Amino acid sequence: MVRALLSLTVASAVYGFTLGSAHCMIYATRNLIKFPMLVLGTTVICGLAYFIFYRFITAELTFFKVQGLVVNLFRDMAILLASLSPANFFIAQILVHTDDKQIGEYSFFLGLNVVFIAVSGTIALVRQSQRLFATCSLSRRLATTTILGWLLLSLLVGGQLAFYLRPFFGLPASRGVVPPFALGAEADVRGATNFYEAVIQVVTEPPLPDHWRSRSYRD
Repeated sequence: MVRALLSLTVASAVYGFTLGSAHCMIYATRNLIKFPMLVLGTTVICGLAYFIFYRFITAELTFFKVQGLVVNLFRDMAILLASLSPANFFIAQILVHTDDKQIGEYSFFLGLNVVFIAVSGTIALVRQSQRLFATCSLSRRLATTTILGWLLLSLLVGGQLAFYLRPFFGLPASRGVVPPFALGAEADVRGATNFYEAVIQVVTEPPLPDHWRSRSYRD
């Protein structure tokens, strides 16, 4: 398990660096710490939440088996994300050199990375769950229910924790501004106070408030 945790930390740091590189080196270097914090924090919370959820389905799996699955799951996700890092870094550099000094392609880059993380996490969860359930007598229906429940828990935990630890990358207009290390529950530039509001606003793209330039680091 120690090796899995080490692989998780290194791989997530590599991917985190590419996120911040879309803005500046301050964001990139901070993400060497912040993105592993995000993944490790989600691992710990989901480890407990997965087990509690599973106890409502069946008592067949032990606490330690579920914890082993969670660590391997997030290790696999981090490795998948690290494999996407060259492409993500390339896109980030394009955005840096072609931005409009305002909002640029921030929404595109945010949405792209949400997709990267969601797909990598889903693949890792399905893979690890299939391996685990192969050793159990769980029916296909119960196994599917468990996987879907764990996916939902991962979204709820990881999404909100990511919002709390932001910014991982900022708006082009905030270049030269040194942001706080983490903004916690403070509203972002569009007024979103949680991850789900922020995602909806990326899709709907509501107009920015008049004072957005002074708060543009908050995304």
